[in-house]
Amino acid sequence: MIRFLTISLLLTLLLTSCGTYKYPTSSGIRSIAPKEVNTYYADTAQAYVYRTRLTAFQKEINGNLVVKSISPETHRLALLSDFGQTLFDISVFSDTYVVHYAMADLNKKKVVKEVASLFRLLTSRRFATEALIFPTQQYFPVYVANGDYYTYEERNLVEIKHVKGSKERFSVRFSDVQDALPQQIDIKHKRYPLSLSLQLDSAQSEL
Repeated sequence: MIRFLTISLLLTLLLTSCGTYKYPTSSGIRSIAPKEVNTYYADTAQAYVYRTRLTAFQKEINGNLVVKSISPETHRLALLSDFGQTLFDISVFSDTYVVHYAMADLNKKKVVKEVASLFRLLTSRRFATEALIFPTQQYFPVYVANGDYYTYEERNLVEIKHVKGSKERFSVRFSDVQDALPQQIDIKHKRYPLSLSLQLDSAQSEL
């Protein structure tokens, strides 16, 4: 099944997009004082374990995603299946990554790059210097950092949209935030049928 997922992913990654992304309902963008966004995984004293359901191309894999903060900008993430297989073990930095291990069927440059990009978006602290303008009153602010869109509700980060060219590439949705930590995370790719559902396992985490 892993080989099937890899082939399907590689085929879809060959597609490219161009142009400029337009955030729905926004009318423009304005400069703001630097604002720190996404601080959920900045504490280096903690390690987080999320029960994970990966669904791709009508196939499903269950396991654990382990997230360890090395620094606010550096995180190590390992995805392990319930069968004891390590699928990925990657360190992500602000603009690069290091692969410690990738399962043979998944150790393809395009696949690894996409996974690293997704993990970086999930964990990395950023500083927004722009915010969106809306033609009507917008209660919840949307900040822009590194070309990505960070939506806040009641002072909590609830969604990140990652775009490339004129298209939204994938989104990360945080919910049930308790003590400044999301208990539930839902990741959805917009270009092909790939999604991850993450539920915090407090018993296995080091909080």
